[in-house]
Amino acid sequence: MKTLTVLFIDDDIFMLKALNRVASRLKPHWQFYLCSDPLHWQQALPDGAIVDTVICDYLMPDINGDELLKQVSQIMPSALRVLLTGDTAEDVVSKVTEIAHFVLKKPFTQQDINDVFCSLEHLNTLDIEQPLRNKLGRIGYFFALPDIARQIQSMFANEEVDISHAADIIHQESVIAAKLIQIANSAFLGYSRKTVSLEEAIKRLGLKMTETIVVSMVVDQALALRVPEKAHKKINEWSFNYSRLCRQLSKSMGFSVEQQDVVFIAALLSGIGHLVLMSETNEHVDFDSDDTHTMLADATVLTVYILTLWGYPLDLCELILMQDKPDFNATGLNVNTLGLILYVVNLSLTNQLDEPSKNELLNLVVDVDIRQWISNS
Repeated sequence: MKTLTVLFIDDDIFMLKALNRVASRLKPHWQFYLCSDPLHWQQALPDGAIVDTVICDYLMPDINGDELLKQVSQIMPSALRVLLTGDTAEDVVSKVTEIAHFVLKKPFTQQDINDVFCSLEHLNTLDIEQPLRNKLGRIGYFFALPDIARQIQSMFANEEVDISHAADIIHQESVIAAKLIQIANSAFLGYSRKTVSLEEAIKRLGLKMTETIVVSMVVDQALALRVPEKAHKKINEWSFNYSRLCRQLSKSMGFSVEQQDVVFIAALLSGIGHLVLMSETNEHVDFDSDDTHTMLADATVLTVYILTLWGYPLDLCELILMQDKPDFNATGLNVNTLGLILYVVNLSLTNQLDEPSKNELLNLVVDVDIRQWISNS
């Protein structure tokens, strides 16, 4: 396995030593470089070295950390960029998250550093080629998970969850609350009695699905003004139809409720990559274009890249990647079959299943149930 490298930049030598102690204790086999001269940070590295992560202070003499990280993004765009700051004013955080993948508030904890390192390890595990890593690293999207989503994610990570407290937080976003209740009342969950209670809606949906819907919707809201209205609506319709159909197919094949939820979550979160790709590059998947497959693949990898930075589990990210690289021989109730479900439903929704393509796919797919779904689609 590759030895990962980290560059720490801070004009305070004592802070540098403290960071090095924490990092060396967490990852004794990694390579760490220290730089106390921010204006000449490249000189702290061996000639030609490209590090995997740069962690620097925000307030420093001569140059602030966000300006320094802009240099890093141009010279080594694939490196994760982490900013340490004691200034948590909203305008400062908003500005720095345009260039930093992580913003750690001082005083930071060992867990804060470990979270960054875990994300770095997961990114290194994923099969993302270097040119694409460079492209993803140049995107100026705010990589910090929006506050309400982070609150829900943190709350749901505890063993004892206060559903009423979670409902109070979500009620602050009326559109999200309404969507959760709408989905909880929808036919595919199978409840005959309607509910107008957000607490009951959360219980029906389950914590994982609730969290996923909240995350997808807050990202959607944050990017709404940066994506043309027509494209924005199309992406939303696609992601919810995608998740609904994937769950329906997995249910009809006999997957457990938990596995149905997993494929629903993977499909719904896939919309994030489409929204970000559109907002940052003005590239949008035209489902009637010959370049559809390439654009879909870029959106998928972008989704996984962002989710990895947000601390989502590696197995979920790997499942999302399967929607572009499935195992056609997959059979039975396992993750490879879930990946194949994502793939075939995605093809159907993106108008890539004309008769010649359908026949070609039927010659590849082994699973009888999925073959039947393809034939009927």
